[in-house]
Amino acid sequence: MSYKGSICYAKTINFDFGLQQRPMHVMRLLAERGWKVYFINPEDENKNPCKVRERFGNLEVYNNWKIFKERVPKVDIYFSSWAIRHVDLDEIDSQIVVYDSLDNFKEWEDDEPIMIKKSDIVFTTSEPLYKIRTKEHTNVTMCRNGCFSELGNKTYDIPDDLKKIKDLGKPILLFSGAVAPWVDVDIMKKIADKYSLVVVGKPWDRKIPKNIHYLGCKTYDKLQAYYAHCDIGLLPFLKSHQAAYYSNPIKCYEYATHGKQTVAYDIPEACIYKDVVLTSRKEKDFMKNIEVALLNVNNQDIINKCKKMASENNWNNRVDIIEENIMKMMKERNILPCQ
Repeated sequence: MSYKGSICYAKTINFDFGLQQRPMHVMRLLAERGWKVYFINPEDENKNPCKVRERFGNLEVYNNWKIFKERVPKVDIYFSSWAIRHVDLDEIDSQIVVYDSLDNFKEWEDDEPIMIKKSDIVFTTSEPLYKIRTKEHTNVTMCRNGCFSELGNKTYDIPDDLKKIKDLGKPILLFSGAVAPWVDVDIMKKIADKYSLVVVGKPWDRKIPKNIHYLGCKTYDKLQAYYAHCDIGLLPFLKSHQAAYYSNPIKCYEYATHGKQTVAYDIPEACIYKDVVLTSRKEKDFMKNIEVALLNVNNQDIINKCKKMASENNWNNRVDIIEENIMKMMKERNILPCQ
């Protein structure tokens, strides 16, 4: 495989092979395609005065930004998904700056214009974000979240903690993700009164109601078995919350990978995939859609539609978009990869 160039993804999230998110998926796939990827964890440099580096083929992980810069002062691509990291661009020589705009948090609003102005390429994960960013930049491309649809073709044993719940005899409704401020905990309580509601993910600082089966965090690999053995997936994101409104929920794709429908509130990006995601305006609609989805659990036509949606939204397709835009700009600017 020929060398394509170098990419730095810096100080946004720790690289974790267990709890995989968009940055890890994208950077790992780019590394597999011939890019030299440097992933710098946002560790406190005072706690890590020495370089800590691991190699995974073309992907190197650092725990120290200062030492990384001394070793690699110039890269082809600086890639960021956190607006506040525009400060890094004064410290490293990069030929192209890519901003992967994933969210729209109030806390970041002062930094967004600075990052966008310094960027050459901007990606957005949702239509609402795209509408905002196209007013701020001339080179914006939609690149939604995705999934590894091939994971839905495997057979998974039911996890022990989930089997105990399944033995209760009620349908299993799964919410996978952090119980963040934009999650409707009140409706989760009501759902749990009627069904077995299972939550896997980080609890954040919110109390999870006692009638919910909270099973803690699961690694990305282990999480697949929970998707496979639930009946339907839930996405109780409140449309009134700014972060939820602008999001492209990755969980809808992951539920669909395993042939599961999602019941959600009608945030914009949940309304795209009819039959796969059942959207709800109000709480009563949400409860009614759960009943509809439960009737479809063994409906092969619905299962096929879910899997088809997942296959059309594979992470490899997303990385195609990212790579094509970067390569196009490198060609237009006659940029030769730095070694």
